[in-house]
This record gives sequence, C-alpha cells and structure tokens, in this order.
Amino acid sequence: MRPWQRLVGILHYERKTINYIFLYAVLIGLLGLTLPLGTTAIFNLLSNGSMYSSTYILIGVVLFGILIGGLLLIGQLTLVELVEQKVFARTSLEFAYRLPRIKKSELTGEYPPELVNRFFDILTIQKGLTKLVVEIVSAAVLIFFSAILLSFYHPVYMVFGVFTAMVLTGVIALYYREAVKTSIEESGRKYQVVAYLEDVAANLDEYRGDKAKMVEALQQTDDIASKYIRARNSHFRVLRKFFASSILIRAILMGALLVMGSFFVVERQMTFGQFVAAEVIVVQISYAVEKVMTGMSTIFDMVTSAEKLAVITDMELQEEEVQHG
Repeated sequence: MRPWQRLVGILHYERKTINYIFLYAVLIGLLGLTLPLGTTAIFNLLSNGSMYSSTYILIGVVLFGILIGGLLLIGQLTLVELVEQKVFARTSLEFAYRLPRIKKSELTGEYPPELVNRFFDILTIQKGLTKLVVEIVSAAVLIFFSAILLSFYHPVYMVFGVFTAMVLTGVIALYYREAVKTSIEESGRKYQVVAYLEDVAANLDEYRGDKAKMVEALQQTDDIASKYIRARNSHFRVLRKFFASSILIRAILMGALLVMGSFFVVERQMTFGQFVAAEVIVVQISYAVEKVMTGMSTIFDMVTSAEKLAVITDMELQEEEVQHG
C-alpha cells in the first residue's frame, strides 16, 4: 500500500464529516468572490463622483459576505476539531488492541516501547488536518471559482485559470515522489535518534561516572543527528522547489494581468473598475497558489506519518485473535 493510500485509509472513517468540511470550503470560496464583485460595483457607482444609497447597500453586502464567510470558517474549524479527536481516539484504541496481540515473530529484533513512539505521528496528522482540509482545499476552491469569474471580465483571462491549474498539477506531479521519499527518510533518521537516546536513558547506571561511555553517547548522538540533518536538508531542497514555483507563478500572474489589463483598458475592452476587480481576483489567486505550495510540506508530513503508523498496524496478529477480534 502506498503512503498516500494509508493516509486516505486513516481519514476514510471520517469521510462524512470531511465531506461537510469540503462543502463549507465551497461556500466560503463563493462568498470570497463578494469582495471583487462588490469592489467592481462600488467603483462603478463612485466613478460618477457622488454617493448613492445603493453604494451603501453594496458596502453592506460585501461586509455581510465577509462576516458570513467568517462564521462558516468557524463552523468548518469545529468540524476539523471533531475529526482530529476521533482520529486520535480511534488510533489509540487500535494500538491498544493490536499491541498485546502481535505475533512474537513480528517483534524479533524490535524494541516494542520504541516502536510505540510511532503513535506520536498521529499528532502530526491531527495538526496537518487544519492545513489540508481548511487552508489548502479552500485555496484550491478559491482558485477554481476566481478563474471562472475572471473569464467574465475578458475571455483571454480564462488562460489564467488554465495556466494556474496546469502548473500546479505539473509541479506536484513532478516532485511528489521525491518529496515523500526524502520525508520518510528524514522521519526514519529522527526515530533513530529517539531510539538511541531511549537506550541511553534505560541504562543510565552504565553511563554515570564512566567518561568513556559519556563521550561515546555524545559521539553516537552526533553521528545519528548528522544523518538526520542531511536527510532533512535533502527534503528541504525538494520543498524549496515548491516554494520557488509559487513565487514564479505569482510573478507571472501579476505581470500578465498588469500588461494585459492595461492594454484592455486603453483599448476600451475593459472598464477601469473591471481592471481593479480583476487585480483583486488575481491577488487572491496568487495568495491561494502560495498557500497550496507552502502547504505541501504539511501534506508530505501527514503522508509520512501515516506510513510510520503502519509499522504497528501492519504487523500480523496471532491467528486466534484475528479470528475472534
């Protein structure tokens, strides 16, 4: 089973609640469009040099949309908190059920207390859930709806949406495997450090008063920690490619909008109000792209954590327990 399939398997039990979270994300994304739409309408009204009652109504509508979006976000975060608690409780119970029932042959050469350290990876999945199902999903929804809205200002702007979708998909597909591989290696080195320090803590009497042993502990820890740092640097080099891609996409989007928008305004193919609104939309898209790209590190951590939890959950149980469990 692939690492990402393990993560999906962990979250599968909460699919009903997660579907509601996605629904909230769609609603928040739609409400997020009230800002550029309202800005266009207000700007057009103010272009006459006077305030109308409809101007105040539009301002109220925009503020109302922001408030409703905020309330939906609170509801969305509440559902995420519920999922986090359920995932933690279910994983802890699964560990408690499996540990006494694991075949002895599966534990050959292993130190069970050290293996249980993998349970703490569920905390990484918990913390990453907010990033995944709130920030990243909401950013993806915002990009989708914003690209559609942008095309109404001028058909050429449809290219913005297609370009953003293609580049995001391409970058993720290009670096995903390498990112997961280096993340798993980094995690493995981390657990090597923990395992060695636990071994030292379990045999403190052997180290007390023995300078040679103390020096050995420092040298061993330094060696293992160095391997962790090298693995971490390898993983960060991949993450840096995502960050660089984010900056490049944002620069292209903003530059293209300014050049094309200026041309369309001069040629009377767009009003100045539409240009300002398009600018707001592209800024939203660019920041959403940044959220998606910078949030990929969290997704890789979650995928790696799911793989580490499998160290326990993949161990074969005793036959009689499998039949009656």
